Amino acid sequence: MAQAYAVRAGQERRHTTMERRRRASLKDVAARAHTSIATASRALSGTGYVAKTTRARILKAAKALSYQPNLRARGLRQRFSRSIGLIIPNLLNAYYTALADAISQQLVSHGYHLLLSSTRDEPQTEHDTVTDMVGQAVDGLIWVPASSDSGLLDYLASQHTPVVIIVRRLPNDPVDTVVFEDRAGSKAATQHLLSLGHERIGYIGGDVMFSSNQCRWQGHLEALHEAGVPVDEALIKLGTNRSTWGAMATNDLLRLPSPPTAIFVASNAIMPGVIRTLRQLDVRLPEDLSLICFDDVEWFSFSVPPITAVSTASTALAESAVDLLLTRIEHGDASERPPVFLEVNFELIVRRSVVSPRSTPLYVREGHLEDAQT
Repeated sequence: MAQAYAVRAGQERRHTTMERRRRASLKDVAARAHTSIATASRALSGTGYVAKTTRARILKAAKALSYQPNLRARGLRQRFSRSIGLIIPNLLNAYYTALADAISQQLVSHGYHLLLSSTRDEPQTEHDTVTDMVGQAVDGLIWVPASSDSGLLDYLASQHTPVVIIVRRLPNDPVDTVVFEDRAGSKAATQHLLSLGHERIGYIGGDVMFSSNQCRWQGHLEALHEAGVPVDEALIKLGTNRSTWGAMATNDLLRLPSPPTAIFVASNAIMPGVIRTLRQLDVRLPEDLSLICFDDVEWFSFSVPPITAVSTASTALAESAVDLLLTRIEHGDASERPPVFLEVNFELIVRRSVVSPRSTPLYVREGHLEDAQT
């Protein structure tokens, strides 16, 4: 008898060891709870009737086995994986991080989860990421495009994968698109500087191949034209949405024979380099120079001085993008509807980094050009 008990105990230990070595299946849960697989499935999915005591036994077994449902297999059976892919340019950009968080929260509230990836604005990475996401059987994509490659949209259409473009527009807006009021917000920022008497306004923006940067640049120029202020090309610096670009562009602007009295930075990602350069050159805000930025991130409000900014609501964009995408996913007839284009409102947040122009020439400390570009 003792020998038989030892054999059974050994078998149970081996069985437990095997369970730990591989991912537990629904069959394992059912066997441990002494129920059918169908009953275990109903209990774990919350669908259909299962006796209270049986349900408790199944849940206890699932917990003991650390059971996780196979979402891919479930998606194949149910046609939906309940997962959404989000593709953004850069995880280091504070605004994209906030946007990703807002989209994730919106999806969770609708019973979906998020798969996140970044492209660093590299077309090949973008191509690989899109195809990988589809390979993960996502139900749809929310996507900040790095290129205007229509082939990717054709591929998504062939795979019946709905997509919503955000932040940057594609030519002719071929799919649902949600962007910020880039042109209007930029125009309002420049008009605010003009209203205080600034006419020599430096502008530091990103690559205008992207619609967001293009529209912000055009909004700035439109405000100057309407105010009758000539455009000085030396004051316009177009490059990349990178901190290093902000540092170099700020140096260039401050070394001009007649430097600007204000600088408009068209992206929060450029701002760290701008601020670093101003501090290295002992340029005071706002006594020596006024500063304004498109995008409002948390640290702007407790900077010294707090920075005036065009605030764009990431939560509003997230809500709109998720609503559009889930409509396409969950309503079959929605795929036949024409694309929707939406712009999210902005707000100009006036803080202490902007005042009237200085009345004396700007003094820039010499000998720090190389340091400020690093």
